Amino acid sequence: MSYLVLARKHRPATFDQVVGQEHVTKTLAGALDSGRLAHAFCFTGPRGVGKTTVARVLAKALNCENGPTATPCGKCVHCLEITDGRAVDVQEIDAASNSRVEDVRELREVIRYQPQSSRFRVTILDEVHMLSKAAFNALLKTLEEPPEHAVFILATTDVHKVPLTILSRCQRFDFRRLPPKLLSAHLKEVLGQEGLELPSESLALMAREADGSVRDALSLLDQVLAAGKESMSHAEVVELLGLVDRELVGATAQAVLAGEAGEVLDLVSRVYAAGGEMQAFYAALQEHFRNLAAAKAAPEGAELFGLTGEELAGLRAQAGPHSPETLHEIFGHLASSEDLFRRASQPRLVMEMTLLKLTQVKPVVSLADILAGLEQGGGGTPAPADGGGGFSAREAKGGGGQSARPMVRENAPPPQPAAPAPAPAPAPAASTPGDPKAMLKELMRFAEQSQPALASYLGRSSAELNNGSLRVTLPSGAIAASYATDKNQKTLNQMAARIWEGGPTVRLLASGEAAPPPPDRQAEAEAKAAAAQELADHPAVQEAMEVFEAEVLRLDPEEPRQS
Repeated sequence: MSYLVLARKHRPATFDQVVGQEHVTKTLAGALDSGRLAHAFCFTGPRGVGKTTVARVLAKALNCENGPTATPCGKCVHCLEITDGRAVDVQEIDAASNSRVEDVRELREVIRYQPQSSRFRVTILDEVHMLSKAAFNALLKTLEEPPEHAVFILATTDVHKVPLTILSRCQRFDFRRLPPKLLSAHLKEVLGQEGLELPSESLALMAREADGSVRDALSLLDQVLAAGKESMSHAEVVELLGLVDRELVGATAQAVLAGEAGEVLDLVSRVYAAGGEMQAFYAALQEHFRNLAAAKAAPEGAELFGLTGEELAGLRAQAGPHSPETLHEIFGHLASSEDLFRRASQPRLVMEMTLLKLTQVKPVVSLADILAGLEQGGGGTPAPADGGGGFSAREAKGGGGQSARPMVRENAPPPQPAAPAPAPAPAPAASTPGDPKAMLKELMRFAEQSQPALASYLGRSSAELNNGSLRVTLPSGAIAASYATDKNQKTLNQMAARIWEGGPTVRLLASGEAAPPPPDRQAEAEAKAAAAQELADHPAVQEAMEVFEAEVLRLDPEEPRQS
């Protein structure tokens, strides 16, 4: 066949033509110019980024009639023979199929002889990590002290499998993946040399699909040009390559974020009916939510994953109404279900159920947004000294020893994500309501802010007023009964005191527990007065009054006294 694929037709012939590996080519060119060239090199990096190409250019630079030189002419007999792959003194050996120790011994014998017509005998060992352990050991001495006319170039995609004893005898050069923007520009230059043109978004798509590999990108471009059309739309390019339709991926993500279960199932059916691979679609969906989170966090003007300006604008518009935490939550669900998806005999079912689950994900709000919303709801100012309308300064600090809590106003509605801040709640009523059900509902709403578990049981409890006491009976069940503790009752009484001025006391009862008889308030008052008088007449109090010339302002007989 006379046709030459683009990856071979446009293979770089000099160091200057190598794309995206300047850190390697400039170093080698400088070594050639200064005469400080090593005898062994190790080129490592992913597939299709130029390892073998640079090895061939280096071989031409060493054996060019004008060399050694950093700019081989490409016209002399040695350069032409190396370009065509027929140079006797330049060997390219596939280590994967020549991995035995016998192959390395044969190579050592050949290396001993002088080159037939060139200046150096260059040996390129491709995929060198495939050599056996014995073959590596047989190569050690020759690699460390080769003949003056021998140069070794080892190329590998998995440098971790190469023994350190081999690497220590070589100069190592790490080849990088090409960024999508640079790869897209290279594809455009190749198209220009071919006299053809494709939409820029198609070139960007092929650059992303190539994952930084020049050879993969040129292979995709070859596949598109094989259709034989002079002009082609982006949709036609996507269809020719059999790639996942990005519009379907974006529509599915939008349906997930909007919670539209029916739309999600319809889109999955369309992908399946079109013959799309579920694995590829799932991976594209993961990538899309990664892009959404990155576009949400990145500043304007930042370059992300080789995406065009229009694509970034679309991502930011889609991610705008949603918090970063929500996007991270959805991506986490997709990542955790990936293993199940890959092992499933029917991936479509797993995908449908996973996406249906994602439609139920509630918006996630960050802690900073919650605190900001609470402060805007009226909790940012200290409470009055009389205790009405908010937490006191002591309570805001946690009561002594606890971590600080934000000061919030009672009944402040929780903030909603991507919505205007809620208006401040109205001031609490000064009088005690008379409807026990309404009082219990208001008490439950207040308890939701700090005691959500207790509040959930209050929502299923019954209430009645009895002699100024709000009797709350928890629902039946052992777990519900475990909440009828003195600590919870004290907490509810503190909340009731903040909600209603002079309000009723709260009595928390388990289901079936009889309410204690109402207290005799007159007897309590008489007992308090007697205790107060006894405290005032205590000799220690009298002595303290004489020493400090003080007087008693208030007596609190209920406060615990230090022994």
